[in-house]
Amino acid sequence: MQAVNESKIQIDELGVLLEDMKEYLEKVEQGCQDLPSKFHMVDKSESLLALTQIMEGLGYYEKLLKSVGVLLAIDFTEILYENTSIASLFEQFCQFFTDIYQATENEDYSLLSDTVEYDLLPVINVSQGILAVVQERYAERVR
Repeated sequence: MQAVNESKIQIDELGVLLEDMKEYLEKVEQGCQDLPSKFHMVDKSESLLALTQIMEGLGYYEKLLKSVGVLLAIDFTEILYENTSIASLFEQFCQFFTDIYQATENEDYSLLSDTVEYDLLPVINVSQGILAVVQERYAERVR
């Protein structure tokens, strides 16, 4: 009986986490819209710190999505939003993280700015769409 109660608590807490992540992705999207112009300032430390925080948050989102996928028995290869599966979203994150690392290593702030604007923002939008589908699946599960 204890295991059933713990499972219900996990599922209930999952709903709160999904809602928190939705709000976080909205803030990340806004931050990403503001970030490219900051890379053209003399002092890059604020923009680099913001980018680091965004990357950490996206890493958390990725971990959350993996856990949710397992708990809700979602096939990671299933197309969930705009021809994108969870697995392909993770590949996009990996490519983005690699591009950001290389641009940072080369101190190529124009490339960082372009990567955020043209690569990250679309990935954030897809992430929001996938999260909406996952929230629907969660709602179906708890009914």
